[in-house]
Amino acid sequence: MPIPKPKNNESQNEFMQRCMGDEKMINEYPTEQRAAICRNAFEENLSITKISFDYDGILTKAAGIRRAMELVEKGVMVYIISGRNEVDGMLKIARRIGIPVQRVYAVGSNERKIDIVKKLQITTHYDNNIDVVRALPGVGAII
Repeated sequence: MPIPKPKNNESQNEFMQRCMGDEKMINEYPTEQRAAICRNAFEENLSITKISFDYDGILTKAAGIRRAMELVEKGVMVYIISGRNEVDGMLKIARRIGIPVQRVYAVGSNERKIDIVKKLQITTHYDNNIDVVRALPGVGAII
């Protein structure tokens, strides 16, 4: 039987309510077992979720920083992937958010940014450039 999967941006509480209330799950599993299965499904999804943020226009704004911090707190692998040429100017914000230096990329162009997002198998990439978002169907997003 298929177990519900967390949706993008769904909190653990929202997912647990939806998963626990799933008719098939109710019919198949007792409450305690259902809770364990749902919790495990949420945690497994976090471990494979990779979310990246463009720097300029996204992590230079409070909403972008807030969103990145929320994700880091949940245990999501968060990256900065920017079209900038050097990482130095981004490291202060990366440290503030809790993003390790090895997950901060300055790739020099939007084309390279798109390539890196694909290569790293990022599940969601937040960018303020609509062309980048369109070049990443199902992955690119605007905050």
